[in-house]
Amino acid sequence: MAKNLPIIDMQDSIISDEIVKSLERWGCFRLVNHGVPPQLLSEIMVVGRSLLELPVEMKGLNIHKDKSFGYIPVNVTSPMFESLGVYDATLSQDVDRFSSQLNLSPHEREVMVKYSEAVYDLTKKLGIKLMEGLGLGSVDLFNDWPCLMKFNKYHNNPERVGLTGATTHSDKGFFTILLDDDLVNGLEMLHDQTGEFIPANPIPGSFLVNAGDIAKAWSNGRICNVRHKVQCNEPRVRYSITFFVLGPRNGKVETPSKLVDSQHPPLYVPFHFEEYCALRTSTKSIQGGVLDLFRKKTTVKME
Repeated sequence: MAKNLPIIDMQDSIISDEIVKSLERWGCFRLVNHGVPPQLLSEIMVVGRSLLELPVEMKGLNIHKDKSFGYIPVNVTSPMFESLGVYDATLSQDVDRFSSQLNLSPHEREVMVKYSEAVYDLTKKLGIKLMEGLGLGSVDLFNDWPCLMKFNKYHNNPERVGLTGATTHSDKGFFTILLDDDLVNGLEMLHDQTGEFIPANPIPGSFLVNAGDIAKAWSNGRICNVRHKVQCNEPRVRYSITFFVLGPRNGKVETPSKLVDSQHPPLYVPFHFEEYCALRTSTKSIQGGVLDLFRKKTTVKME
């Protein structure tokens, strides 16, 4: 078994097949040659760092009705981690709200808009390639799906080396596009077949793409909702930016009919993304176990 995560070149002629294979086996892959300008990646990281260095009182103004979508401060259960959230990063009014909350400069707001547009465009391309790889045609899977962008900071220091900064979890949405810290690693992905945690070693200028719970349900269990954690391996602060493609804005999460047959009966009943999030929160289940609550109680034999 390989000890390194798959690396996919966006310019590869067989990218559709590679995406499907990587998501089925690993639930994630490292994406290179993705087309987002290196300068923009550098600029958004500068914006993220500057925002996370604001006073706590200022960061606390980043609020949302869903608390997990706004500012999450360092706390007793998560003493090393804090984050700021922009929901929905694909909507100008939501970016404006975030910009007003934290008093962003015109330049910072411009960088945020350019970055969110570029990454959302990339996710839509990945969605199309995934659909093609599954034999579902060149369909824009993520058209009008809401996306959450988060700026993350891990307060690593000498006393915390060896400790966990983010406990093992799966992501609740469909895709996560991670721009990680080129200098400070710590992210580890759990390989379901071996039970090993594999370091997601950063490659400058790349993204790490991983699938979440919604991807597993939507694909009828074909896609792995990879579990992962963040370790403090060295006494340097770690920054990252995550772009979560969540769930359908309208309608339910439902498996395409072409992914269901007599050998692969439907595993999950259709459900709303918000309903799933509420149950995941109320049950405090962060490793995808809530999906079992949406499993079909009986399997209908299909011709």
